[in-house]
Amino acid sequence: MGYAHDVRERDAHHVEIDRARHVEYRDPSEFDRIAFAMRTLDRLRPKRMTVAVYPAIAAMRVERGSNLQRGEGGSWAIVGIPPHASREHIAYALAELAGVESVPYAVQSLLAADRNTDA
Repeated sequence: MGYAHDVRERDAHHVEIDRARHVEYRDPSEFDRIAFAMRTLDRLRPKRMTVAVYPAIAAMRVERGSNLQRGEGGSWAIVGIPPHASREHIAYALAELAGVESVPYAVQSLLAADRNTDA
């Protein structure tokens, strides 16, 4: 089987692109992931940012943009949380989104605060 026309070896119009591979830990534990995300956002309090959280189907998804109504530096974010996301994964994504300087420390603090709330 051939091409309808000749394709040169280095034709700029025909580029092969590698598919991105996405690997994500699947946490089997049962907990309200949306409620955890909302508690985490309440603790992080991202400055000048409006954040919407929704239940995603397949993978953690974070989208971000500028919010001109909030003035200079205002932004928005939409965070999709899948049913298999771990607490660590959610906390890490939200800490990065909020612009925390030391994300690993923030994740450990958020997890500890949530454990204390549950106790």
